[in-house]
Amino acid sequence: MSEPTRPTSSTPQQPRPLIPLLDESADPSDPIHYRIHHLTAYRYAKPVTRNYGRAHVEPRATTHQRVLSHEVVVDPAPAQLTAHTDFYGNSSTYLLVDERHEHLDVHSHARVAVAERRYPLDAISRPFERCRPTHWGPLLPDANLDFTHPSPRIPETAAAHELSAAVFTPGRAIGECLADLTALIHSDFTYDTAATTVSSTLQDVLEARRGVCQDFAHAGIAAVRAAGLAARYVSGYLRTAPSARGTLGTEPAGQMVGSAASHAWLSVLVPGTGWVDIDPTNRTFVDQRFVTTAWGRDYADVPPLKGIVVGPPGARSTLRVAVEVVPEGSPADETPRP
Repeated sequence: MSEPTRPTSSTPQQPRPLIPLLDESADPSDPIHYRIHHLTAYRYAKPVTRNYGRAHVEPRATTHQRVLSHEVVVDPAPAQLTAHTDFYGNSSTYLLVDERHEHLDVHSHARVAVAERRYPLDAISRPFERCRPTHWGPLLPDANLDFTHPSPRIPETAAAHELSAAVFTPGRAIGECLADLTALIHSDFTYDTAATTVSSTLQDVLEARRGVCQDFAHAGIAAVRAAGLAARYVSGYLRTAPSARGTLGTEPAGQMVGSAASHAWLSVLVPGTGWVDIDPTNRTFVDQRFVTTAWGRDYADVPPLKGIVVGPPGARSTLRVAVEVVPEGSPADETPRP
């Protein structure tokens, strides 16, 4: 599909990604069926006595995604393993291991069908100012208003307003703004797994212009909210390359970046079509290579796994995370499950 004609951006950057427009004369692509395995493995230097955890690893049913099956397997066997649905409709799993143990393995197994995403030209062409809450109409549920305000990990900052002003100029089409924001962050920020930690702030990221997918999503959300629009943080997975039999693959398929564990991107509310997802890490609108697990105001709402460990003072742990997202029927789909 050729790129639609749009006004020229004055912001120098890499070429903006193509907007996936709805073409009613074309037949939609078939959904892609994926098998997903997500392993989080802790090893403790000394035995611990209790582990409390909450995992956001279950794929979420959406307009573009159907969940065919899902289960969480924990080793050692947990005393409690219960499901919960939060305020934003995300499914999570609470676990309690109440015995002495030297390791904790949390396996998430799922099968999903992911459809393509395309957006009507009239919605994606509306001026971004007409995507603010006063123009939402039936899209006005209270939960969506949360995504217009600063949040614990995404406060309002002067740097975020500067980033926003470079893209959201008066009268520009929302699709053009989102495409340029995706390209601008991808161009101006460096993907660097050593640049930030879970304690790094948005200001740290905006000043250093370095980070990982979580940081790029936070930067994009901050810019969108600075323009008065609703943006949410989305956690999920990228399609991975087929792996050797018996191992989990953590390499992205093709040239995609950010599949070593879970991935993150952002979603923006656009009247006339709903939520539009963009991934600055890979300079693309979200497509059938992505699997959604949960969304919230920022990372703090939906980390893949968080919890509390009770054990001897000073006990250390090591963490290994691996993800495999492969189409059903591929060679890697024959990998035995643990």
